[in-house]
Amino acid sequence: MDDGTMETAALRIGCKVNLTLRITGVRPNGWHELDTVFLPLAEPSDTLRLALRPGGGLALHCAEPGIDPENNTLTKAYRLFAEASGFRPGVEAVLEKGIPHGAGLGGGSADAAALLGWLNARAPEPLPLPELVGLAARIGADVPFCVVGNTYLAEGIGEILTPVKSNIKFDILLVKPPFSVSTPSVYKSLVLDENTTHPDIDKIKNALEDGNVSVIYENLGNMLEDVTLKMYGEVGKIKENLKNLGASAVLMSGSGPSVFAIFDDRQKLDGAYKIMKEKYKQTYLTSTINNV
Repeated sequence: MDDGTMETAALRIGCKVNLTLRITGVRPNGWHELDTVFLPLAEPSDTLRLALRPGGGLALHCAEPGIDPENNTLTKAYRLFAEASGFRPGVEAVLEKGIPHGAGLGGGSADAAALLGWLNARAPEPLPLPELVGLAARIGADVPFCVVGNTYLAEGIGEILTPVKSNIKFDILLVKPPFSVSTPSVYKSLVLDENTTHPDIDKIKNALEDGNVSVIYENLGNMLEDVTLKMYGEVGKIKENLKNLGASAVLMSGSGPSVFAIFDDRQKLDGAYKIMKEKYKQTYLTSTINNV
């Protein structure tokens, strides 16, 4: 990747789940407005290896199937940052995927956010954080959160961020079935009308800050879940299996298809991991990252 004389970095990049997700409307440009509470997870994770090189532009190398090396969240992040800052260094990037692609875990968003932060730290005139967050929102609704990290309430198209001060650490079993979901197709199929059930975001936020896990369990909700479950029945089967294995709470993350389960009993968690790992290769034992 380099001759040993150039600056290099290896960034470890975690993922996220949505503890709750509410779609509030659609803007004229087709972007959906949302309210969601993001929880950062320690694992699974990606590794992004970066090196400055002569010339300009981003050269991306990734062995993961389904990622277009010319058109992805990283190339978009580089282009937007270059346009906003005028800083266009030559960058060679090698992306090693540990976060499943197309899983509803924000892997691509986290990768883009990591590159934005790395570029900003090296720019002759770094962008202020609000401007960086604004750029991130143009890449995707998860990217602003990934720029700032920690537990956040996100509103608008993801660019309005409010920190949620919580010292709760959740032990989580994360399961992704052997297929990916198209986020645009899920949003396109979502119907918002008077019959739509909206999760109570404030209850979740307040319960996190108060340490009231029972209220959190009772108010988990994801408005995209019903859409994805109709498309992919396997997601519903995974949810049911995890409930039967003793999970205290179960929910699909983002547009899916990954499902996360919170366990209060470590023995049940370990037992569920062994059973689900035999059925689904992409099963992970993980935990949330505390921010206080």
